[in-house]
Amino acid sequence: MSQRGFTLLEVIVAIAIFSLLGLATYQLLDRVLRSDQRLSQHEQQLRQLQRAFSVLERDLQQARRQPLLDDPSHTQALISRPSGFSLVRGGWRNPLQAPRSEQLQVSHHWQDGLWLREAQGMAPASEQSSQQQLLMGVQLHSLRFIDGTGASHEYWPAGNEAMSLPAAIEIELDAPGFAQMRRVIALPGTLDREESEDE
Repeated sequence: MSQRGFTLLEVIVAIAIFSLLGLATYQLLDRVLRSDQRLSQHEQQLRQLQRAFSVLERDLQQARRQPLLDDPSHTQALISRPSGFSLVRGGWRNPLQAPRSEQLQVSHHWQDGLWLREAQGMAPASEQSSQQQLLMGVQLHSLRFIDGTGASHEYWPAGNEAMSLPAAIEIELDAPGFAQMRRVIALPGTLDREESEDE
């Protein structure tokens, strides 16, 4: 009994089928890898954004009615600027009991696509200020200060009251991977303190 081999046409058809299967498999794998890369990048952008807002929120929640170091009048606890604001915050832990204040003057600035945070100790002979880059590729759209009555202000202080703090700060910005982000962050105890001062 004679054995019959594959014809040239059958070999060409088999190679073509395997080539198509290989190409389809490669395209599927490439799509999965690209999707995974996009998800990983998006997750990293989200973590960076959450970290930046977490730092901002901690600073605001620790706000104190203390005069700012660079305020000549020594009557303001928070002063806004065209692209940011400065305030005094407490809660600066001192586990080594170093000879320093437990309060910081903190500034947040949004400029040239960067979100920057500057901090300086409040002690008379305090160390040099430190600067921290919280986020890159940021564009600030609006920064508003909400008083105890719920009114929104472009700048702070909004009145003549000394050591005044807003009840909340509203911020709207574009960040990498997240357009038109809007957050309203309350300053805890601000309303309670204002009510107790009025009584």
